[in-house]
Amino acid sequence: MKNKFWIIKIIILTSLFLCLNVSCNKAQTETNSSVLAVKSPEIQNNKFGDKAAKLNEYYDKKNCKEFVNAFPNNFEELSNLYGYEAGTEGHILFLKPEHINYFFDCSEVADNEKLSKSIKVGIGGKWDADNIEEFQNSTYAIVKKHSDETKQILDNLPDEKSASFWYFLFDGPHPSDKENIADFELLSKLLGEKSKQAKLLSEQFQKLLKDEREDEDSAVIGNK
Repeated sequence: MKNKFWIIKIIILTSLFLCLNVSCNKAQTETNSSVLAVKSPEIQNNKFGDKAAKLNEYYDKKNCKEFVNAFPNNFEELSNLYGYEAGTEGHILFLKPEHINYFFDCSEVADNEKLSKSIKVGIGGKWDADNIEEFQNSTYAIVKKHSDETKQILDNLPDEKSASFWYFLFDGPHPSDKENIADFELLSKLLGEKSKQAKLLSEQFQKLLKDEREDEDSAVIGNK
């Protein structure tokens, strides 16, 4: 009877050990997969690899406050992380469009902070499809929602930087599109049509329309 008891005990302990071992191995495998995803050769060998790894980590952990802090601070970083380059599959985080919405939707960071960073990123920016366009659209939405705060931020910057931001905000393949014009007119009213920023916005919008006409003329000449 005593021997039977010890045999049963050994079987139970062995079963528990095997279960724990399998669980640990599974957890270790998942952890290793996560680490490998963050430290892939594409990320390790990229100038922006460290930032990309942090953004991936904070997004996966749903730490939006740190994600916003780590988000690009200028257009070069945004473009080289989330943009597209012809002949490639896109830059390092091109396949992470959800990051853009995550930045703007973060409830743990005040809108003013996200607005300020968005303006910094937009300065010197240029429209592109996909993630850059999504960032542009989301920036327009937060600017429209906080037009007074936008004026305050831009009024404290040199005019050329403010103008550069407005150019980016309405840049695109067809600035004369009816929807784009409607957005421009609405924002001009929100800014106050006689305000400094409304004037700068108007100047840059006219420049965009001129650039569009010149591009169309060049295309016509090139097809002759």
